[in-house]
Amino acid sequence: MLEWLRLGRVSGLFTILANLAAAAAIATYATGGNYDLKVIFGLLIQGRGASFLWVIAASTCIFLSGMLWNDLADLERDRTLHPRRPLVSGTIGLAAAYGVGSALVAGVLVCSMLAGGGLAFLAAGLVLSLALLYDFAAKHVPWIGSLVMGSVRATHALFALFLLGGDHFLRATAGLLGWCGFATEVQLSLGAAIYPLLLGCYVFGVTLVSELESRSGRRWELSFAALCIVVPVLIAMGMVATASWIGHWQQQGSYLQLVSSLFLGLAIAALWWWRAGRPLFAAVRIGRRGLVGPAVGATLGGMILFDALIATSAHPVAGLAIVMLYPLFVWIGRAIRMD
Repeated sequence: MLEWLRLGRVSGLFTILANLAAAAAIATYATGGNYDLKVIFGLLIQGRGASFLWVIAASTCIFLSGMLWNDLADLERDRTLHPRRPLVSGTIGLAAAYGVGSALVAGVLVCSMLAGGGLAFLAAGLVLSLALLYDFAAKHVPWIGSLVMGSVRATHALFALFLLGGDHFLRATAGLLGWCGFATEVQLSLGAAIYPLLLGCYVFGVTLVSELESRSGRRWELSFAALCIVVPVLIAMGMVATASWIGHWQQQGSYLQLVSSLFLGLAIAALWWWRAGRPLFAAVRIGRRGLVGPAVGATLGGMILFDALIATSAHPVAGLAIVMLYPLFVWIGRAIRMD
């Protein structure tokens, strides 16, 4: 079982959970109004029973299948570079890996259909297709692979809205198209419309940094990748500073809640800069390949903190819930290492 957990990079599942929670929180609360937690729980279950659990199951299958097929695609390469990995070391048989990988792909399609019918099926299929495109074709092409992986997380952020129902997915998709310059009558808040773009930009930057760990590159590429990571974090900080709950709780006279929420946002931002920003800037400043690997790991975990920060701009309780995933990511990542 441990080898299967290693193969699936299970610590990364916490980044998926963070994406799901952040997308749901922003879609529910970013426009302001009622900050009662019953609102989001009502959206999760109203008229749909436990359909939101199928969304979580589909997302889990997407991630695990992406990880497994990634190693199957890299089998010959790993024989030289990573001979201790489960597939090349023989601790997991290839027939079993192909069988489980196929089952996970089927799981994505079945779970998404149960989550939201044909529309969810198509949305999850797009995310899965992009993930497999990355695994088998794009990841060894400079920059293109990073763009594809950024697109995987961006489209997954949209699929995550099936947690709340297909209408939220449609409205967010229309709002995103509007922000990209396409005509649409749907007007959404900055956070709800732009979150997939911010997440995609962040993941593009992380993946580009990862590219530079295994290929020769130039300092400006690393600097650009770092910029793509830092800019979404700065935007998320700005969203917290201008969150609609600030005025709401001022009017309500809930100053303790207001101050504690602002402190939470500041603490999450400081934690990101300490845990992810420092290794990233060290890699950029010194430019040694040996520093790139730690920067990749730090910024990957930093995705959870980024999600917590941007969710805090919608509802501080959502940000607090997401940030609690971070120590689990770190602990499980240390306990179940791939190499």
